[in-house]
This record gives sequence, structure tokens and C-alpha cells, in this order.
Amino acid sequence: MSRVVVTGLGLVTAIGSNLKESWEAMLNAQDGTAEITSFDTSKYRVHRACELKSLNSNGNNKQKEKYNVYDCLYAAAKDAFQDSGISDCQHLQPDRVGISIGTLAGELSAFEQTLRKHPNNKADGFSMDVVCSYPPMTLSTQLAEDFNVEGPNVILINACSSGNHALCWAFDMLQDGSVDAMVVGGSDVVPQTEFTHFHNLKALAPEKCQPFDKNRQGLVVGAGAGVLILETFEHAKKRDAKIYAEVMGYGLSSDGFHMTAPHPKGVGAIRAMEKALTHSKLSYKDIDYISAHGTGTSLNDKMETLALKAVFKERAKETPCSSVKSMIGHTMGAASAIESVVCCQTISSGELPPTINYETKDPECDLDCVPNEARKKPVKFALNNSFAFGGNNASTVFGRV
Repeated sequence: MSRVVVTGLGLVTAIGSNLKESWEAMLNAQDGTAEITSFDTSKYRVHRACELKSLNSNGNNKQKEKYNVYDCLYAAAKDAFQDSGISDCQHLQPDRVGISIGTLAGELSAFEQTLRKHPNNKADGFSMDVVCSYPPMTLSTQLAEDFNVEGPNVILINACSSGNHALCWAFDMLQDGSVDAMVVGGSDVVPQTEFTHFHNLKALAPEKCQPFDKNRQGLVVGAGAGVLILETFEHAKKRDAKIYAEVMGYGLSSDGFHMTAPHPKGVGAIRAMEKALTHSKLSYKDIDYISAHGTGTSLNDKMETLALKAVFKERAKETPCSSVKSMIGHTMGAASAIESVVCCQTISSGELPPTINYETKDPECDLDCVPNEARKKPVKFALNNSFAFGGNNASTVFGRV
């Protein structure tokens, strides 16, 4: 079985148009929450989200009111390819390179054009832009065309753990020798449909996201993308690639409990973390940092705390576990892909991003959430948690090479 390593990272968030900007903004505890500009929120109780401010997609830092899912994905992929030292796949064996992308609903905002008046719509209400951009599979198909990828190509839609599920699938493809490299990631924006969905569930915070804080009021929806270039260790060494981290293993589970609420005792989350540690041949004592799911909702943060205490036992309160969602919002299908990038950065840099907006300690969430300020700490192994709606849980482990 081949070892799997990360050789390139790409990141697009509300606080940065590329990896360097986003990472520096995270370490500086920058909050990307602002008034929504991409659609009218006058009929809603909540008016804030973490939308993209700018996007470095074609070498130019563009600014506009709204970016689509592929804009984000392409920008992050280009960032990751350049970071890995591969301009595109022309210099590799294209049919030995694959794509695995997670998303919540693809370009749902494009489909929304059919529900309202739009300059591109024809008399029947549809436009070719909508037809070509809405089906989620077009994200990976277009990415394959733009970067000359001819290997396996898949889109995974599994709520807010989609990015981690995409990474797990890619890991298996690399381990069994089906490919030499994989373009892995997740991308989502803030379509009005999804905003309305969370608004009607009363899951949105009116002002800011406060994971693990006693007075947390909910999540903030965010836009962004994270992309990782994965390679077999042999392939990476052969081309003398820079290596950020090794993918050690993963764990998947399902609560089988409720459509939106997590299991109150965190049984599914516990199984996912335990499976990830077992698959990685590690103990909970080996983990130096946890990228928490940390949505800022009352039930989720409490459940994750219980699950972490069950798995990490006496080290639960000692192991740092921050939530970057406090700064960039909950980016849905892109969240765990972005947080995978974060884990690789913590291993590479020895710096932990903070959980911002932390003001009042909650006795039921008494973890070390790296409150408000980044921290320097050597990280050998990092755990990335994503616990999605429907109890679709995925935990991944990254390690220093």
C-alpha cells in the first residue's frame, strides 16, 4: 500500500483570495463576516454571512458582487497546482491523475436564476449558463478540462462533510495504486436557497459565529474553497516535491439518528474519530491539534465536546481544538476541505489558528479552543473533524513526514 502525501495547497476564503492571504488572516484572527450583498435579505431576520471579497482566478485580483462555485474551485485549484510545482497535468501522465471534489449542492445559485428574472434567461426561463453550471458534476468535469486531468473523476455530495469524504475516496485511489496524484477539495458559495434553509431552521447567528462560547447563537454561512494536491510518496519523491504532510488515515460513520440534529451523546462522532485513529495506527495521545467541526450551534458544539472527551479522555482539555468557522463561516461542502488545508499548515508552520469571538466560558464546552489569538505549537499529528447534517461523520488524520 502506497503512502499518501500532500504536496500542494490552495485556499479561497472570505478573508483571503489565496493560501497566503487566508492563512495570514487566520493567524491574525480576522473576521470575514459582513452584510450580505449577493441577494436581498430585507425579509430575513439575519443579514450577515462570510461572502468572498475578492478572487485571484486568472492572475488578476477581481472584485465583484457574486462569485460562483467554479470561480472559487478554479482559483483554489490553480493556487494548489502552483504551490505543488505543477502548472497543470501536461507534465505528468494525465490518465494517472484524478479529481475528487466535495460540495453541498454544486452551483445552486445558477439554478436560482430560473426562479427569478435574470438578464440571461430566455423566454422559457432558462439559459445555457444554468444548464451548463447547475448539475454538480460539472465542477469536476470543468476542472479536468482546465487542468488536463484524464484520470478518475468524481463529485461527492454528503452535506458538510463532503470535503473530507472526497479526500477519503482519493486516499483509497492512491493507496491501491490506481493513480499517482489526485486533485482533492471542496467548494461552495452562499446561494439564497441554502441561506433560507438554515434561516428557517433558526440555526443562523445574527451577528457573529462563536464556537464553544456559552452565548453562541448559531452558525454563519460562508463561501470558499480548499484544494489539496495528493500524491503517492514515491511519486512525490521522484519529482523532488515539497511535502506538507502525510495523510495517515480516516474514519467514517453515520449517526442514523436525525435529519439535522447530531446524536446527543456523539456516538457517531466518537466512532469516526476512533476509526480514524485506528486506521492511522495512532493513539489519541499522539494528536497535537484538532480542527474542530465547531459550528457555533448549541447542540453541535456540546455534542463535539462530549465526543472529544470520550475519545481523548484525560487529554481532552489539553489538546488544542480550534474552529476556523469563527472567522470564515461555515463553508458547507467546502468546510472540511478548507480545514484539511488548515491541518497541513499547522504541521508545516507550527502555528495554530484561533477560535475568535470567544467571550464567555461554557462549562459544557470546557475545551482548549485556542481562544481569540493564534498560538505557536509544534504539531506532529492533526485530526480534522467534520460532523454533517444527517449524522454523516468523517474524521481524517494528517502527520508530519
